[in-house]
Amino acid sequence: MSALIAVGSLVVLVALLIAPGGVLLAPFVFGVFLLALAGVLGGLNDHTVRQHNPKMNPRGWRNGS
Repeated sequence: MSALIAVGSLVVLVALLIAPGGVLLAPFVFGVFLLALAGVLGGLNDHTVRQHNPKMNPRGWRNGS
């Protein structure tokens, strides 16, 4: 839902910048876009790769491992 608000507010922002006098309302619409974008980015999952074996011996190559 936040993505739809972000895209919609971006379209309205472009339309306001083209319309005469729309520049006065553009900062408010841009604020709505930024809030919706923060909601979209905050809802993304963490796709980082975790280590399977976090215990590592940095000197293992010396010990013949």
